[in-house]
Order: sequence, then C-alpha cells, then structure tokens
Amino acid sequence: MKIVDKIEARDRVEKLTEERRDDLFTQLITGKDATEEVETSRGRFTVKFPKAADILAIGKIAAFRRGYRPPESFDAESEMVNAMASTLDVVVVKGPKWFEGAKEANPNFTFLDAPSREFLAELYGKAHSFREKIERRLGEEKGPDDRGVPAEAGADDAVDGGAFGDLSSEQLDARP
Repeated sequence: MKIVDKIEARDRVEKLTEERRDDLFTQLITGKDATEEVETSRGRFTVKFPKAADILAIGKIAAFRRGYRPPESFDAESEMVNAMASTLDVVVVKGPKWFEGAKEANPNFTFLDAPSREFLAELYGKAHSFREKIERRLGEEKGPDDRGVPAEAGADDAVDGGAFGDLSSEQLDARP
C-alpha cells in the first residue's frame, strides 16, 4: 500500500489534443450525446445513442413492467413490445407536435400508450439503425491509447490471471 497526498480530480484530467476532442468516443464519454432525427410515418423524432447507463435504465423499465419476472414468463410478442417501448421511452428525446402534446397532457406518457404496434416497430427500427451506425463508427475509431489483447496463444499474462486467467485465444477444445 502507498499513502499519497489527496489526488484532486483536476490533477487527473487529461489535456485533450484537438484531434482527441473531436473523437466521437471522447465526446460521448465526456458527457455529450449523439442524436439523430429520424423520419417516420407519424412525423420526425430525435433519438439519442444509448450509453451504458441508458441501457441499464431500459432494462430496469422493462423488468418493472414485467413485475420483475423473467422475460421467459411472457409470450414473445408481449416481451418484444415491452422491449421496444422501454427502449423508446429512454432514447426518444423529442418528437412531432402530437407527441409533445401527449407528453404534456400525460406526464406518465410511455410508448406503451401508442395504439399501433406497427408504429412502435417502425420507430424502434430507425432508433436501432442509428445505434448500430454509431457502434460501427466507434468500432472504427482507434485512438493512440487503444490496445487490444494479444491474439497469440498463451496470452494469459495480458489479462493478469485471476478470474480471467486461462482466457487467451488458445483453442477451448484443446483442454480435456
């Protein structure tokens, strides 16, 4: 153990180069949101890319709506509608006049109130396509600090042993 002077958060903040400031990953991790306007048969909506906290919120909403029972307790269609509505409740930031009016009239508005499953599927599909586009872009961006785990056999040292020991790229069927 080592005792050091109190480390202020400001002392740990990395000074970002202009290139890194413009990097999508850096922008997202420093508090920005990626949004896109999507056109549907019911108007134009603004959706945001769900970060890890948003995905957790979506799961909590879906679980609450299920009464915290496992998804397997429900038929596939109701679970699909629950997943779509829970996702849209989190990622839809803005919508056409009718949508904003519905939210104003009903502070507890949810996409479960939407009368058309077809519309839910359409909006969910557009939001999902946007999410995939951002994830692909994030996968393409590799900063100077991004290092992958070595892919050669016997790379157990790269994951420090412990709970992750023996998780290298060695073939799993090679073990008895």
